[in-house]
Amino acid sequence: MTKETILIVDDEEGIRKVLGISLADRGYTVLTAADASDALTIFSREHPEIVLTDIKMPGMDGIELLRRLKQADPDTEVVVITGHGDMDLAIKSLKYEATDFITKPIDDTDLDRALQKSRERIALRSQLRQYTENLEDLLLQKTESLAVQTPEEVQQNLFESLPGYVTVHNADWRITSANRRFKNDFAFDPQTGATCYELVRGRRAPCEDCPVAQTFSDGKSHQCELSYKTKAGDDCHLFAWTTPLRESSGNVGAVMLMATDISPILDMRDHLSSLGLMIGSVSHSIKGLLTGLDGGVYMLDKGFAKEDTNQIGEGLDIVKMMVGRIKNMVLDVLYYAKERELTLTACNVKAFAEETAAVIQPRLASPPIEMVCDFSPALADQLFPIDPDQLRSALVNVLENAVDACRENPDADLRRIDFHVYPEDDAIVFEIKDTGIGMNDDVQSQIFTLFFSSKATQGTGIGLFITRKIIHQHGGTIEVASRPGDGTLFTVRIPAPPSPVPAA
Repeated sequence: MTKETILIVDDEEGIRKVLGISLADRGYTVLTAADASDALTIFSREHPEIVLTDIKMPGMDGIELLRRLKQADPDTEVVVITGHGDMDLAIKSLKYEATDFITKPIDDTDLDRALQKSRERIALRSQLRQYTENLEDLLLQKTESLAVQTPEEVQQNLFESLPGYVTVHNADWRITSANRRFKNDFAFDPQTGATCYELVRGRRAPCEDCPVAQTFSDGKSHQCELSYKTKAGDDCHLFAWTTPLRESSGNVGAVMLMATDISPILDMRDHLSSLGLMIGSVSHSIKGLLTGLDGGVYMLDKGFAKEDTNQIGEGLDIVKMMVGRIKNMVLDVLYYAKERELTLTACNVKAFAEETAAVIQPRLASPPIEMVCDFSPALADQLFPIDPDQLRSALVNVLENAVDACRENPDADLRRIDFHVYPEDDAIVFEIKDTGIGMNDDVQSQIFTLFFSSKATQGTGIGLFITRKIIHQHGGTIEVASRPGDGTLFTVRIPAPPSPVPAA
């Protein structure tokens, strides 16, 4: 298939000849002009879709030619050819809506890119023109079909087909009419005379700052955000605006409320916001961890160079610690990124507690931290439904925070963690108490918030957020009590579910 027609404008015959052969080989119909004046004459006669013009030419330059071509036909695609010293002019050409610019000597890849861009713009305009023509035909058909309908039928059809939720309210907040979508989602029956606040908000009285009431009061349109609950029990967040419907006397006889569901937009906004926070938090944490890792590697290098076993051991400890923190951070990020369902299994609680304590033991050695485990004898033969892998991960997260808090205690003799597990009614209680540095009220109020960390570069702010998420998935609760300099107590309660689960 023949491609578009291209007009080459350049005062150098050799460039016109070489470009002409190259473009003809690509399937284009090629026209040439030695100067801008000749180009305008050919353009008015042949109307080429694409013009390829040099900037520096005797007489009228390429910028002025571009300006005149766009005045004659704004849809013309103009690609400017420039020397390396003419970049300011090339950039200026974009201001006059040049499609692109390429530099001399002309590279085939750059030329193909500019021509492809030109062809895509031409094709897009063609599609838009075709769509507009089809739309006009469709509008004509709809107009002809409406001509056989009564005005009342036209009005009702328009009302029913409006997007979003559309309702008409009287001065008593009762919904007198609604479009099809509202009827379907909220089980509206005009015979019941339901008020809007009863039907979609579950309230017994009108809402504060009701936009319908405001429109009845001042006769003006109002905009606001509303929360509705559908008949299926789903929450939807809406952007709504009201319009007064006036009687022949000019008074507001009813108010139309139109609302569109913006829940997906808010969900996406929240997701992107969380994603941005996570990227910033993780990037900051990785930078700190890599700095620590560099320090450990440096100590290893120096230790090997000096054959100093103490320095080698110290460097190796730092590298191990930093690798462990990187591993934990990656696992936290992966857990946050993927929703996981619980797999409940009837587990021996005492064995589960002992295995959880064993996981944290290696971190207690250097510097030494005393850990006291108190597991109620009543747990010895008790099976309890939990997801052992996920709940252990949550508890280990709390235990590791206790270890970090104890390490910051300047008094080495008081570094201790108490791990107490016991039954309480129809629940199992896990208590983790440390003698660490403690927390003030402000930190306590934020520790379960996503990306909040009190550990500076050592934390991502994901761990305790995930811990609470896992505990809530078990139907449980997690509480914290702490004071600066007086340690911290975490209390986790996991209730028994109503239905039995299989034994492990």
